[in-house]
Amino acid sequence: MARSRKVKKIAVLGGGPSALVAAFRLTDKPDWASKYEITVYQQGWRVGGKCATGRDLDRSKRLYEHGIHGFLGCYYNALTVMKDVFAELRRPANHPVPDFESAFHAMSGVIRYEMDGDKLKKWPIYAPPDWHDVKPKRGAKEPTLTQMVEKAPELAKIDVWVKGLIRLAKASMLQAYAKTFRNLETYAYILKTQDIPQSGGAHPAHSDPANGVFDMRINEGEEAFNAAILGFLSRTAAAEKRGDLKGVAATFREARDHLSVIVEAGGGGDESARDRLRRLALLLDFFSAIIRGVVADRIMARGFAGIDRYDHVDWLRKHGAAEETINSPLTSSTPNITYQYPEGDSLRPPVMAAGAWLHWSMMTFTYMGRFIELFEAGSGETLIAPLYDALVKRGVKFAFFHRVKEMRVADGEMAVDEIDIDVQATVKKGALDYQPYITVKNPGLKRPLECWPDRPLYDQLEEGAALAACGADLESFWCDWAPVGRKTLRRGRDFDDVILGISIGALPFITADLAQRHRPWKKMLAERRTVVTQAMQIWMNETPWALGWAGYTNSYDDYMLSANFMTQPNGQGDFTKYIEYEEWPEDHRPKALMLLCGTLPFYHEIDGTEGAEFPLRIKAQVKAQSIQFLQTTGGFMLPGATVAGRQGYGDPFAFDFDLLHPVKPETATTRKRGAQRFDDQYWRVNLSPSEHYVSTPPGSTKYRLPAHDTGFANLSIAGDWTENGLNVGSMEGSVRSGILAAEAVMGVPRSRSSVIGLDPRVKT
Repeated sequence: MARSRKVKKIAVLGGGPSALVAAFRLTDKPDWASKYEITVYQQGWRVGGKCATGRDLDRSKRLYEHGIHGFLGCYYNALTVMKDVFAELRRPANHPVPDFESAFHAMSGVIRYEMDGDKLKKWPIYAPPDWHDVKPKRGAKEPTLTQMVEKAPELAKIDVWVKGLIRLAKASMLQAYAKTFRNLETYAYILKTQDIPQSGGAHPAHSDPANGVFDMRINEGEEAFNAAILGFLSRTAAAEKRGDLKGVAATFREARDHLSVIVEAGGGGDESARDRLRRLALLLDFFSAIIRGVVADRIMARGFAGIDRYDHVDWLRKHGAAEETINSPLTSSTPNITYQYPEGDSLRPPVMAAGAWLHWSMMTFTYMGRFIELFEAGSGETLIAPLYDALVKRGVKFAFFHRVKEMRVADGEMAVDEIDIDVQATVKKGALDYQPYITVKNPGLKRPLECWPDRPLYDQLEEGAALAACGADLESFWCDWAPVGRKTLRRGRDFDDVILGISIGALPFITADLAQRHRPWKKMLAERRTVVTQAMQIWMNETPWALGWAGYTNSYDDYMLSANFMTQPNGQGDFTKYIEYEEWPEDHRPKALMLLCGTLPFYHEIDGTEGAEFPLRIKAQVKAQSIQFLQTTGGFMLPGATVAGRQGYGDPFAFDFDLLHPVKPETATTRKRGAQRFDDQYWRVNLSPSEHYVSTPPGSTKYRLPAHDTGFANLSIAGDWTENGLNVGSMEGSVRSGILAAEAVMGVPRSRSSVIGLDPRVKT
């Protein structure tokens, strides 16, 4: 009789995105249950890691995020996984977030801020939709997100990214060319068709105005500029056709020099027109330096890791980037959005490994349809809940209130043998039967939305009354709530393999034994670099547009989103859409919700002895800094939101705190004044080690361990801190690592991984 195959027990430690994706990959075959038994061990009452959200049960079920989250259109793996998740859930049509298409809303541009001389200016960066020749479905105006995501395997390649840079550069030059025409119809025609007419003459396809002939005259005095740009476009196309990337880079540099001369001489029109030319010159210089570096360092054949020993700025200088370009948002956007400030201190210049910087920067310009995909209903409801629901539906077990304390290696073996876990609370129905959701209802929703609360659901816990009374934060590293029990998971009984999905900031406290047994593990922990982040959310009585927000000057999707505003928190965004998924009384609904996020300067080496009061002190510091931020920068961020602008007199720079929406309707006696009104808003500091953001300084990637080679036979690792090919803190990096961790358990070689773009090199 054939011997039955043993079901392998998998212990997944942590419930962040990478851990959930690992479980999703492990269970993606119909017969998975005959191979694996999977249990996810998670501290506290929710999963999601840095993407976890909570609903305030005392305050209209307001949504609380860890910070600003969204996908870039180049998140080839993250978007693909979420497409598969929603396809499997088959939610009913009246669900608030029924499917993949409704889970995201797209945008094509962001605002950056730049210093031009002594002026701080908004720089709208617009990335036009790129459909990659995908035809929309019948009756649709544009391809669906699902159609675009199916192109991911074709796009995740370095040579395609180079072509993307060239395509965007040509589009930018074409736009500058088209703007020289007097007639707006001509401008629109050129951008739509990319068919360039002869200067001063009608397009041959038309014969007279009645039949669509446009006025092809250009603005007086701009004939030379018109001809020059046309020449640069022509030479770029010719060099690209013959595969001469050096020639393309040289043409971009020549065009940059030409435009710079015009701007420096005071030409180009009014200030806004000169800004457009100056920024085009910077863009061309930026792309020129990248292409020159890609060619010189043979990036397409060798990959990105070989240049990680350089800082990104040094690498750009090495390949001829101008100092104006290096100091521009074009260069700083990537380290800004990925928080590459040493110790989180934005008073110091950001540093970032050149290869990781280049990889991230290049792929962002080859996106699937639109540049950015924002979430419909918050990170917890758009990403984490669907993943969790799909896993529960498949049969994955979740042990909430299980905090991993220590992992130990077997004597004489390189394998994880025991895992100590603190049981934080007793679930009445059983350890694996906690039901984590609450529902949000409001008249605008066809049916309630299941959401994550901001605290445990105490009625399901034996210790619920005591926990509610003391308000213990079970997610805090410094939580002084005594565990109600201790479990020791043992190899062969409770697990066979382990997927460690807890972020690296917490690992020195959990994996000391592993570090003692394996030098690369010890080195990885020693060389880790993380930063603390802070965030605030403000609900307002006016929209950003009513308060003077002005984004793009063209008819682009005008949306308030930026990642390099003044100091910290330097990221800002309008997330008013989330109010639709909160339970405000109809006569007391705020008009806007803004999220702001950034790093927090933090030089303290956490060792666990700080005490339960420590995070409270830092949170109070963040509150004070948040108020100060609004006082000093509110007027520039929202010109109509100042005290003087709204009251007719007073401070012309500071944010008018009367704009802040209170939790409950106010009376003359309950109304708070001035900065006291901030008490009704939300602010947080991501201070626990597992919450720290993982940065990528020069020389650091070589110390990252891959999922397939941790040094321990039954251990794989998941998280954007692992060596996953991208090596930049992000949901995309988390998803890639989760897939790799699962495949390590499954025995799938890295060379045969299903990760899209894991090795984007061009094979020669």
